[in-house]
Amino acid sequence: MVDTVSVSHRQSVRERVRSWRYTVPGRRDLRIDMLRGIALVMMVVAHTEVMSLFNILTWERFGLTTGAEGFVILSGFMLGMLNRQRLQKEVLLTLSWNLWRRAFKIYQVNIVIILIILLMSYLPWINTFEVSHFVDRYSGTAWSLFPTTPQIKETWFNIILFLQIGPHQTQILGLYICLLLISPVYLWFLHAGRVAWLVVLSLAIYISYQLWPVRLTDAEFEFAFPMMAWQLIYVLGMSCGWYKDELMSLARTLPGRLVISLMVLFALGMMFIAQNHTNPFMPPGLLMHVIPPADFNGFYHTLAAKNGLGPFRVLNDFCLIVTVYLVLTLCWHPLERALGWFLIPLGQHSLYTFIIHVFVVLAVSQIVHFDLWQQAWLRNTLIHAVALGVLWWMAKKEIGGRFIPN
Repeated sequence: MVDTVSVSHRQSVRERVRSWRYTVPGRRDLRIDMLRGIALVMMVVAHTEVMSLFNILTWERFGLTTGAEGFVILSGFMLGMLNRQRLQKEVLLTLSWNLWRRAFKIYQVNIVIILIILLMSYLPWINTFEVSHFVDRYSGTAWSLFPTTPQIKETWFNIILFLQIGPHQTQILGLYICLLLISPVYLWFLHAGRVAWLVVLSLAIYISYQLWPVRLTDAEFEFAFPMMAWQLIYVLGMSCGWYKDELMSLARTLPGRLVISLMVLFALGMMFIAQNHTNPFMPPGLLMHVIPPADFNGFYHTLAAKNGLGPFRVLNDFCLIVTVYLVLTLCWHPLERALGWFLIPLGQHSLYTFIIHVFVVLAVSQIVHFDLWQQAWLRNTLIHAVALGVLWWMAKKEIGGRFIPN
């Protein structure tokens, strides 16, 4: 009798766990939307520079990755997945024109952001310091991202039109614009079945940057997001999106499960390394201190370099995304009930939300002095929660959606 009850209980547990799995009908993958929402939250928290409980969860805690990398990878993924379907009905030239129009619209929005911040800087009752400067919070050194001396008219035209100035919170838009402009070339390779050539070419460009760092443009984004390095994760993301169905089928085979297992193990290994971070703003009690600081810093600034995307960081990005995607697949219903109401709308409006978040950051900076050393946990957590809540509400209502691309 006891054995029968035990077996029945185990079967009940298995059925309950099985019922958690992702079974949402339709072509839209809400797991990708939730991943994009997570990436957006990470970027907003990083740009609203106060130390809160959100930082403890998002600041390279689950691996040596950032929201910016997730944004680029998932943008490429969505573009590859959607345009494979569209190419069944439209020709590449039509899709290329649509991508160029989208790039131009985002470029226009970027110009408008720069001009608005520039005009606001002349208003004495608005403090634009946090969106017009980049500050090293450790040393307190600040660099102006806008001209500090009078400029002739021609210089103003050049530095604005070539995106050489602007808030650091939206620098990645410049990278995204450039990637969209050359995306038709990537789609041609994929449509022609030459994905291997595309990946090899992209990898060669990435390796050349690691050996001989060169900036392709004079745009401001190249300092934080050098295009020769960041194009790799975009191309890999686009390739994965293009072959999503094939990769999902492969994942169900024995070799596929082995690869996924290795990726999860790598993500867990990088998570362990991340717990030994030397981030001076993180409370020491939350770190492990197993790896010597000198060894961690040497690894962090070379093989896992942040701006130049070291190779271990690239691997960590994709392994962590696969791991989180797997967790969402297995535990979708409880996670969707707990977090989906918030993360999915943000993910479905990720570009829109990212564009307007710079003005939310500006608004917060009028009330609170940005300082990562000051650990006012309750106040700062409330600030981050309100900022994210405002962005969520605007995304749900699609305020200004007619003019702001998504």
